[in-house]
Amino acid sequence: MENPNINKFKLFFSLDKELEFINKMNREGWKLVYIKGGCIYSFEKSEPDEYFTILHATAKEKVLEISSFAAQCGYQTIPHTMDGFGDLLYLTGRKAEVSPEFVCEAPEKINSAERIYHRFRTFSIVFIILTVLLVLDCALILWARMTAPEASVGLTVFGVLFMLFVAIYIAMCIYVNVLTAKARRNFKQLQKESEIYE
Repeated sequence: MENPNINKFKLFFSLDKELEFINKMNREGWKLVYIKGGCIYSFEKSEPDEYFTILHATAKEKVLEISSFAAQCGYQTIPHTMDGFGDLLYLTGRKAEVSPEFVCEAPEKINSAERIYHRFRTFSIVFIILTVLLVLDCALILWARMTAPEASVGLTVFGVLFMLFVAIYIAMCIYVNVLTAKARRNFKQLQKESEIYE
């Protein structure tokens, strides 16, 4: 007998890729019920392609109001433990009962896109600051090694691992900045479309 519940460990920086993963699970017959620590996704068995999931960002003070509105529209709010911002809602619903256009009003769509962009921008700034600090630390280590040749003949295992860590971190920083630029384009596109139709 197939287990009616499964957990999947996944780590996402991209909300698009996260949503793609969740909806792939929905299509395979698994409904998202909980997200723990931002990386453990709990699913329960459902009919294949019965559910789909969307994301919506709103002001913290409007979360309860939007959750109630979502419930009236046939959506369920998925609880999750890693939302330090408190403004990102995961909404899931039966395809036959809900519309993929949860919010049709342009101002609400723009507000959601802007919040997602600001979230990525905050991550981007943090990553840039930490990357600069790591690169400076790396430069200081190399300078210390060059000015004190008696300390070591070559690079130690620690030095190589540290350099590898810095390279990986720089790659992550670039990736987060690419995601930030994509979120900004989405936000600006919605703004432009709204201005055209006004």
